[in-house]
Amino acid sequence: IYSLGSELQEIIDSPLAEKTNKLKSKLKELENVTLNIAVTGMTGAGKSSLVNALRGLPNDDKDAAPTGTTETTMKPNMYPHPSMPNVKIWDLPGNGSPKFRAKKYLKDVNFHTYDFFLIVTSERFKENDIELARAIKKSKKLFYFIHTKIDNDIRAESHKRNFDERMLLENNRDDCKVNLLRVRIPKIFLVSSFNLEKYDFQKLINTLEDELPENKKFALIQSLPVYSLETLTKKKTHYKKIIWLNAFAAGVGAIAPILGLSLVCDYGIMKKFFQQVFTGFGLSNQALEALSDRVNKPGIAIAKTLWTVMALLPGGALPAGGTAVASVHYLLNMGLNEMKTCLVVLKNK
Repeated sequence: IYSLGSELQEIIDSPLAEKTNKLKSKLKELENVTLNIAVTGMTGAGKSSLVNALRGLPNDDKDAAPTGTTETTMKPNMYPHPSMPNVKIWDLPGNGSPKFRAKKYLKDVNFHTYDFFLIVTSERFKENDIELARAIKKSKKLFYFIHTKIDNDIRAESHKRNFDERMLLENNRDDCKVNLLRVRIPKIFLVSSFNLEKYDFQKLINTLEDELPENKKFALIQSLPVYSLETLTKKKTHYKKIIWLNAFAAGVGAIAPILGLSLVCDYGIMKKFFQQVFTGFGLSNQALEALSDRVNKPGIAIAKTLWTVMALLPGGALPAGGTAVASVHYLLNMGLNEMKTCLVVLKNK
C-alpha cells in the first residue's frame, strides 16, 4: 500500500476535483489495515507474557493478558494494541492436551482470522507443536517457533565456572532444530518477553518484514514497542515512506480555489501524521508519564517539548502547486526528525 510508485502518479495525474479525495482515501486505507497475530503453545510456556510484550505492556498492567502456570486461556482471547486497535494479538488456548488434534484446534480457533502464528515453548518443542505447525503450513499460513524464557535458562546456568552465554544460546537453538527437523528448516527465535532488545526478537521482526505483505508490514512496525534504537530507526524509515503521500494530500489542498480551505486541509492532514508518529514512537500521554518517571523529568514538561513540533505547522495557507507539496514534505520530515530526537534523549536519560 505505501509502495506507491505508479499508483501515486496516477492519483496526481487525475483531475483536481478527484485528487484530494483519492489521496485521503489512500491514507485512510493505510490507516485501517488490520493485523491479527496468533500466539499459541503449551500451557506455562509464556504465551500471555509474549502477548503483553508485543503490546508494550508489563504483566501487571490493568489491561494486560493474565499470566500463570495453569491454563488461563480456554478460548481465543483478543487483546487490541493500546494505541492501534486495528492491530490485534490473540492469546490462543494451550495445545498440550493428550487428545490434541491440530486440524480441529485450528478450526476451533478460527485459523483463517490470523495473519501469522507464533508457536511458543519454554522447553523443547513437543509432538503437538509439530503437528500444529504441519497443519498451519498446510493451510498456507505463516508460522514461527518462539523459545521463550531464554533469560531463565541463562540465569540457571550462569553460576557455572565455564559458563558461555553464546554457546548456551547456540545449543538451545540446535536442540530445538533437531526436534523440529520433520517440519523442515523451521524458523526458531530465542526470546525474552522481558527484554526484547536481547536475543532473537529483532531477527523475528526482520523476518516478518521480509515475509509479510507490504500493508501488514507497516502495521507491524508501527505497533512495535520502542525497545531499542534500531526499532526507533526502523519506525522512522517506515514513516518516511509515507511522507510523500501525506505531503501530496496536504499540498494539493493548497491549490483549492476556496479561500481558507487550504489551511484547514493542510493542517488536518499534517496534524494527523504527527499524531500517528507521536503514538507510533510510544509517545502517547500514558507512555510519557512512564517515561518521565524513568528519566526523572515531569511528564508535562516532556509533552510540552514534544508538542512544540506542532509549531512547525504553517500559520497560513501554503503557496500553490508543487511548492506547497515540497513545503509540506519539508515540514513533515522535520517534525519526524524532531520526534525521533526527543525520544532518543528521553531513552538515554
